Amino acid sequence: MKKILLPLTLLTLISCAPKIAEVVETKKSEPVVPAGEAAEGLVLFETNCGKCHELPVVGRYSKEKWQKIVPAMAKEAQLDAAQENKIAAYVNWKLQQQQ
Repeated sequence: MKKILLPLTLLTLISCAPKIAEVVETKKSEPVVPAGEAAEGLVLFETNCGKCHELPVVGRYSKEKWQKIVPAMAKEAQLDAAQENKIAAYVNWKLQQQQ
């Protein structure tokens, strides 16, 4: 009987002991979204660049590489200079966010 009672008593004491845990307060950060021309560029980027191929990951290429990609793709997509500049603004904004 003692062999059964001792483990049950220990189990009861352990399960009834207060749980000690550190409470960590986390702040929900607001999603970072572009503003102005970069915001318009995001929309143009998503709607035009995704028509013919999968959207590229901006961070995959350097700023210098994007300076060659954007004009070439804007011409291919028949975008005007203002639209091209907005996409470039978005790409530059995105690259800065990833630093």
